[in-house]
Amino acid sequence: MSIATITLSGRAFMAAAVKAQNLHVAWGGGDPAWDDMDESDLPGLVGYTALVNELGRRVPAAVSFVQPDPDGPIIIPIGQDGQGNVQYSRYRQVMDATAWLYVRCNFDNADAANSVIREMALFGGAVVKPELPPGQQYFTPAQIDEPGFMVAMEIVRPRFERSPSVRESYEFVLPV
Repeated sequence: MSIATITLSGRAFMAAAVKAQNLHVAWGGGDPAWDDMDESDLPGLVGYTALVNELGRRVPAAVSFVQPDPDGPIIIPIGQDGQGNVQYSRYRQVMDATAWLYVRCNFDNADAANSVIREMALFGGAVVKPELPPGQQYFTPAQIDEPGFMVAMEIVRPRFERSPSVRESYEFVLPV
């Protein structure tokens, strides 16, 4: 018996379906125990459906299709090598659907000010409370009727403390 392979065009179809959703980038305080864990001891995230301690979420400023390109202008950190040097992947924006979805979220200075951030996630299909003002872009957990589907999650290492004097920007490429 063989198992079907999802093709690149199938992945592009799935990325287009994700892109068409009402998307939010959420951040949270996570589990303080993560601070003292080695990378290999952190929990697996594949079964998670919610952040451990969501603080809020924002509508992304940009969602677009990208293609891997060694000379591309979009530079995404993907980890560190054995010497602690940051490793990157590079992409370029394209018009046609691809299997790679670029998401950029610009949090405001007041969003979760003075909080510790240990986790981030992308949600699709969330429903906010209907009485909120039109155009609102940042939502606390109390302002969400349905959290939607968690598409991707990351434990932020190292954790960071939010300062109201800093406007955080978060970007990533989701390989579908």
